[in-house]
Amino acid sequence: MRRFFGVISAAWVVLAWCWSADAQIGPPSRRPSSVPTRSRSGQFLVLSDLSPSEDRAPRPILVPIGSQRSVSLTPLRPLDSQGIATLSPPVISVACERIKTEVLRILKIDDGFSGSIVVRVYPADRQRSPAKIVATQFADGWRYTVEFQERVHWTLLVRTTVEALLLEIANRGNGGQLNPIPLWLSEGVTTLLIGESSRELVPQLNREFKDANRSMDPLVAIAAKTAGRSPLGFDALAFPGDAMVSDTNQFQLFQGSAALFVHHLRLKDGGPVCLGALVLAFNRSLNWQTALLKTYQAEFQSLLDIEKWWAVTSVAFYAQNASRFITPDTLDRHLRTILQETVEVARSTNSPLGRRVFRLSETIEQWPFAAQVPVLERKLTQLRYLSGLGSRYLSRQGGGDASPEMRLRFEQVRRLEEILDPYQRERSSPGNWSRRGDVDPRIRVLVQGAADRLRSLETEILGAR
Repeated sequence: MRRFFGVISAAWVVLAWCWSADAQIGPPSRRPSSVPTRSRSGQFLVLSDLSPSEDRAPRPILVPIGSQRSVSLTPLRPLDSQGIATLSPPVISVACERIKTEVLRILKIDDGFSGSIVVRVYPADRQRSPAKIVATQFADGWRYTVEFQERVHWTLLVRTTVEALLLEIANRGNGGQLNPIPLWLSEGVTTLLIGESSRELVPQLNREFKDANRSMDPLVAIAAKTAGRSPLGFDALAFPGDAMVSDTNQFQLFQGSAALFVHHLRLKDGGPVCLGALVLAFNRSLNWQTALLKTYQAEFQSLLDIEKWWAVTSVAFYAQNASRFITPDTLDRHLRTILQETVEVARSTNSPLGRRVFRLSETIEQWPFAAQVPVLERKLTQLRYLSGLGSRYLSRQGGGDASPEMRLRFEQVRRLEEILDPYQRERSSPGNWSRRGDVDPRIRVLVQGAADRLRSLETEILGAR
């Protein structure tokens, strides 16, 4: 009989070990005082009223979520006047399942989770982070613990849960090093999700309600975050600095830019299905950059291709939404981008690829016209967007009321378009493509004239070479 009870006790210990995702070990006083709440799908186990013990199972790893967890967010649809949610197991259980449903909808993947997520709620404590994720490696894969203080901003609950879900999807069956989620993806998905579902994600006092003011148009949430500012470039999205994620104003621009990037990835061939495939590909790739190129290989051959595509996409969005907020500095930045072309070249046959920046005048003078065509088309598309933006801006300002700096920048846009547009049309006419042997003298005159005018504008905007 004693042996029988010993076996039963051992079995119960093993069961309790498996139940807790990070298998916290400690005396009975460190166990939760309330009954654990399991979510509908079974993926989330909510524990509350725990002591602040930090004992953890083997090999705990703090997921690199960055300083954005402490950013003060502007509430979109607050649950109360401060946008603070008071967390309880039933509220968290329902909220996590709603967030999970929306993440799966955005990614267009099935619910095939393999990693459980334990959610722990702690009393308010200034010494403790408002929210964090802990990933722990076991023999059969990774398990995740999300920790919240009992009163947090509702958007922080959503953002942290989204990141935990993306981690679980990206590391299914992964027995090796944890695959982190790039910040642009987690914040991009979260911003779209909040914009489309709003406060319906987090129940208030366990009451069901619909938010009549929400917009299913993702561009509405993106425009609210960017507030008329030009979206960040690809490098800033891919590698945000500490200053970006620690400043509330800058981080909102990052969130809006990331959401726009994710939204347009959803619009590529394959649509949302490819976005889900991207997250799943993290587990079979060296890093997220190679996963991105692998998933969208029909669209992009290199990160530079993505950077150029994003330059056109972001200026189009900016031109459509920024007529009230445009500044001379932003226009100057776009003009600088248009007047330069970055390419990947190797210095020798066996050397690695490096980046070289050509001015547009050099591109016209030195490159074969066939290589110029896609560059000219992309630059002219950006110029047309900026030209349309200028027309709307000057019309709203009454023409003469615009500042001298703004009039100068839009004049530079007009001059650049007047150089490139006729040059492209003339070079593209049937008889004007370069033939073998000597180049037609008319083409030489056309190229030289366009290059000289470009050099004058480049010196004015970029400075002397």
